[in-house]
Amino acid sequence: MTSPRTTTTPTTRNRAPAARPLVLIAHGTRAPGAEPLLPLVADDVARLLPGAEVRHGYVEFSSPSAADALSGTVDPVVVPFFLGGGYHVEHDLPRLVSAHGTGTVTRHLGPEPDLVSGVVERLTEQLVSEGADWQDVDALVLAAAGTRRTSGVAEAREAARHVEMMTGVRTSAAFLSAAEPSVRAAVHALHQEGAEVVALATYLLAEGHFSRALHGAGAELVAPPIGHHHSLADVVVRRYLEQVEPPRETS
Repeated sequence: MTSPRTTTTPTTRNRAPAARPLVLIAHGTRAPGAEPLLPLVADDVARLLPGAEVRHGYVEFSSPSAADALSGTVDPVVVPFFLGGGYHVEHDLPRLVSAHGTGTVTRHLGPEPDLVSGVVERLTEQLVSEGADWQDVDALVLAAAGTRRTSGVAEAREAARHVEMMTGVRTSAAFLSAAEPSVRAAVHALHQEGAEVVALATYLLAEGHFSRALHGAGAELVAPPIGHHHSLADVVVRRYLEQVEPPRETS
């Protein structure tokens, strides 16, 4: 099977980190027995930054809390473990850091090409598991959580453009909530246009309510979320280094 072309950037491994602690903060979930993705990624990040203290916490529902993760740290670099911006990233995390007294909140994770390559890799794996090939796919829908913020919608569409460049397959963005088109409507429209095999590239971090809903959207193939993929730790480290390393002078 021929794999799609992917985009990579120089690795962040073996870089000498600064001493500022790194705190990864995710949303949290009510789902019992959900896969603990955040601590797995935090462990990966700690291996990539052996000189930095790496902690993790959650905005709500899960433990440890974001406040507990920040407790005792001095001037932490707080990396939002979110694919897109939103209320938690733009309001809750800055408020938490302000209450803590020191620290910097970085950009969220998406839509980095490295991370999108993880989305494509999961879809490739799903194709292989079902005995299919990229030549069997007529169209792709990048399925994102959704947001009312125009910047978040624009980021999902940018991620869809990356997927299309990496795979060579027509790709459009659609949403599970708040924004249009819905994933179901996007799949239906592609079928109406003549596409026989529509695949969903899942632009979600982990399994949950949204990922389960995708299986009822009418697509012929549904990829799993990114999950525990090396691109997540690589992007987190990049966000950290953007804060602790001075910008390079250009001539």
